[in-house]
Amino acid sequence: MAEAEKKTTRVPPNSKESEMMVLGCMLTNINALNICADSLQEADFYYREHQIIYSALKAAYRADKPADIHLVGEDLKRQNKLEPVGGISYLTSLAQYAGTSAFIEEYAELVREKSILRQMIASSQRIEKTALEEPNDVLLALDDAQKEFFQISQENQRHGGVSIKDLISGLKAESKLPYLKELQARQEKFQEKGPDEPGITGIPTHFIDLDKMLNGFNNSNLMILAARPAMGKTALAANLAENICFRNHIPVGVFSLEMSASQILHRIICSQSEVESEKIQTGSLSGSEYQRIVAAVNRMQKATMIIDDQPGLKITDIRARARRMKEAYNIGFIIIDYLQLISGSGSMRSIENRQTEISEISRNLKNLARELNIPILCAAQLSRKVEERQGHRPMLSDLRESGSIEQDSDVVMMLFRRDYYDKYDKPGMADIIIAKNRHGPVGDVQLTFRKEIGQFANYSPIHAVAQKNEDAFSAFSPEDQ
Repeated sequence: MAEAEKKTTRVPPNSKESEMMVLGCMLTNINALNICADSLQEADFYYREHQIIYSALKAAYRADKPADIHLVGEDLKRQNKLEPVGGISYLTSLAQYAGTSAFIEEYAELVREKSILRQMIASSQRIEKTALEEPNDVLLALDDAQKEFFQISQENQRHGGVSIKDLISGLKAESKLPYLKELQARQEKFQEKGPDEPGITGIPTHFIDLDKMLNGFNNSNLMILAARPAMGKTALAANLAENICFRNHIPVGVFSLEMSASQILHRIICSQSEVESEKIQTGSLSGSEYQRIVAAVNRMQKATMIIDDQPGLKITDIRARARRMKEAYNIGFIIIDYLQLISGSGSMRSIENRQTEISEISRNLKNLARELNIPILCAAQLSRKVEERQGHRPMLSDLRESGSIEQDSDVVMMLFRRDYYDKYDKPGMADIIIAKNRHGPVGDVQLTFRKEIGQFANYSPIHAVAQKNEDAFSAFSPEDQ
């Protein structure tokens, strides 16, 4: 019986030999010390004696002190930890056990992989315990479970904090380049650009004036696109998704809580082919229009756009599905249409204050943008106060149900079409009012809007066109004859 129990005992994944090789290389090679002290944590080692020795080696690395058998031994002796790790004889055996230091990164990777497996097992056990307790909110428990595994994959390379010295030197920078070298590279890249290329660092939306004001869509930013109903915010959001997906070739995720995936697709095909919606719905197409649709569909099939049209999603559902999109398709931009249709994570009985719920939703969306390190655009509705105001121009205070939307977002854009209220007031024109821009200026951006195909486009002032026409026909002027 005891023998059967012994056979079923499972030891957590570990590689004692790899841990010994890593520590041996760190004790005998300064380069190995630098690599491993930066890439491994104490908890990555399974054996307690190895954790103690690694902690002493890392302390020497942080203090910029040399580390060999004698110095580490003396340090452990002062802390009364030398005997628990096996004395100087064990440190000596580690140094003799050290493999080729040229392979130190491979040894460290083996240690890290076993650590990740142990983290997965620990998370699974916590998830199992929670599930067996039968929590009241099952979907919240599911979101927490997904979050645990997502954090294991995302935080494996993360550290508790980064000093500006390490950022400037490039040691902890994302580009792995010293700051000044990265700046020089940016200068060279900017100088290489042609006059027609946008000088922005974010994701280009291809709306020229909008890109200039926002510097493109930047990672980790939560952006709000607000408007009154039927103003065209879904069409503008779809146009932004089209430009980023089909022109920048960046995978895009769309959460449509109001419209079905087929309706979104219809709008996108209308815009991409520049064929009127009614003609596509009725099939009354000319030969050239049909060919434009065929070309647009073939072009769209080469890109990656994921549309999730599940209605009534909670914020926890959106977070979980967005993480899966990131893992499966490496999406670089998310659109959510729209904020007021999202439910909070609480049960229906606890939803008494919608303002508190919207605050939770906006805070979670901002955290999701930072967690995935991509820009997120969320459409939102404005309150009826706009209708009562003379001129109907929206303001930041018109965001419905919560001031936390304004607080949590990095950018707030409001769409305003004058011809919505008066068909003779600037027909076909639209203003994007940048009411908040955490990293740049605020102001208005003018676009044109073709309602029949749901397409916004860059606005070219009439006087600029007139000047071009004047130059073009100057050769025919009687004065020059």
